[in-house]
Amino acid sequence: MPKGSSTVWLWLTALIGAGLAALDLAMGPATSLIGLLLVCPMVASAQQGGRVTATVSAATLALAVGVSAAEHDLGRGDTPVRLLILAVASAYATGVARRSTRHQRQLKRIAAVAERAIIRPTDFRIAGLEVSARYRSAAPQAHIGGDLYAFANTPMGLRLLIGDVRGKGLSTVHLSAAAIGHFRDAAYTQPDLLDVVRELDGRLAGDLGPEDFITVLIAEVAPDHVRLVNCGHHPPLLVPGTGAPTLLVPPLSATPIGLGPAPVVHEAPLTDGDRLLFYTDGLAEARDRTGAMPDLRKVARLCAAADLEDALDTVLDAVDRHTGHTTAADDIALILLEAAPAPTQQPAPVPRQEQGAADPEAPSAVGQ
Repeated sequence: MPKGSSTVWLWLTALIGAGLAALDLAMGPATSLIGLLLVCPMVASAQQGGRVTATVSAATLALAVGVSAAEHDLGRGDTPVRLLILAVASAYATGVARRSTRHQRQLKRIAAVAERAIIRPTDFRIAGLEVSARYRSAAPQAHIGGDLYAFANTPMGLRLLIGDVRGKGLSTVHLSAAAIGHFRDAAYTQPDLLDVVRELDGRLAGDLGPEDFITVLIAEVAPDHVRLVNCGHHPPLLVPGTGAPTLLVPPLSATPIGLGPAPVVHEAPLTDGDRLLFYTDGLAEARDRTGAMPDLRKVARLCAAADLEDALDTVLDAVDRHTGHTTAADDIALILLEAAPAPTQQPAPVPRQEQGAADPEAPSAVGQ
């Protein structure tokens, strides 16, 4: 739970306890409300961990004892029974909170393993191309994001997918894994990129809910050209060896996967030294304190670093500085590739199972 929300619930629990105690004292010894104080540990167990719930339970029990003592009712009537019930309920609430905390930690570990299995950093060289990819979740300690990427070394050339599943959480893991698996099947079997999109859209139809969709960009890359099919995704950034950077915007816009896309294939030439940056919302829509988003021309300059891996690390660091090192609002997936002369030795193919998943002036590195 976010820290702010947690604090609100703690204050609410304190107000409930204080209110019940004050009302009990105002009504006098004839009426006892201490039994109602068990609401406090129950509320705490639903929103807090075991340690906080235990603290709230102890404070609640002390408050009940104090109210009973103030009314000189501590050892009379059914007050001891009420206090015993409150103590048992508090112990139960603390146990529930501790079990819930352990369960959540286990889910987070499972989620982290699943995330690394679906999308992981990738660096390889193949057929006159050098490729590097990175993924960073907005909150890896809490949930898995919906960004995804994958590669397929097909007879038609190197094909890649980058996309963004609408929403967050464990449900996106299923959609991300399904999209990657269907893309890889279609990329190897369909010679036409448009058929790859059609098959991807058709296969995902049974997985997507009525409000679900996935923005995707599929590319077929050769050392001298790139062919692109864009379904509602951010256009890639061409960083030429010489000249100004260019966004490869499709001639016609298309809807995302799940919304009946009708994309077109468009092509751009590549020469030795040209680089292509594929990215998701986490880069394109990262905002600084004024709400300004990154200037992709400055991002292009960062992508011109000598080493692809260093270039991506530099871009991620610049995004952190641009946002003031605050918690990212979205995940970031990046693919940077370069058209390079073929190596003298035979390159190792991409295995079919390989897949992706404080200076105050520094924000100007990617800012407008």
